[in-house]
Amino acid sequence: MFEYSATYNDKDVREETKQVWRDLGNVDELRDGPFKGVDLVSDDYDIEVAFSTIWGMNRSEWRLEQRKLKYWKGDRKVHYILFNQNRTECVIWGNTQIRKWIRKYPVEYRKCKGWNKGKNYFLIIPLVQTFLMKSLKKIEKKWVLSTPLDTY
Repeated sequence: MFEYSATYNDKDVREETKQVWRDLGNVDELRDGPFKGVDLVSDDYDIEVAFSTIWGMNRSEWRLEQRKLKYWKGDRKVHYILFNQNRTECVIWGNTQIRKWIRKYPVEYRKCKGWNKGKNYFLIIPLVQTFLMKSLKKIEKKWVLSTPLDTY
């Protein structure tokens, strides 16, 4: 996907995130975040959402965009939910774990064809860290915990 053809309307992913949160038993009300800010907010924490076009055995690493790291610089808790492109599987990265990864792993350049080179920097998280993420699958319109997506 080229940058000029990307859509930044993530309403569908936000709505799916609200469903994931309910299916996990959370009763907190999630509201849309501020313009150009974190995606969803509650009274006690925030949630940043995204989707990846690379999933399963094609993945060589986990990436979190450098521009999004600002959400973990403050004191407020921020969780990250990453969906596959079809929104049938996702992983949840907890706030505390992301803060540990930020201290431990590098931000590196990765080539992304068709994107501005200045936006191609990511926090690189090795696949061996997958066991520290919650993996979920959508089964019969309900999100359920599953085994980790990648087992290495």
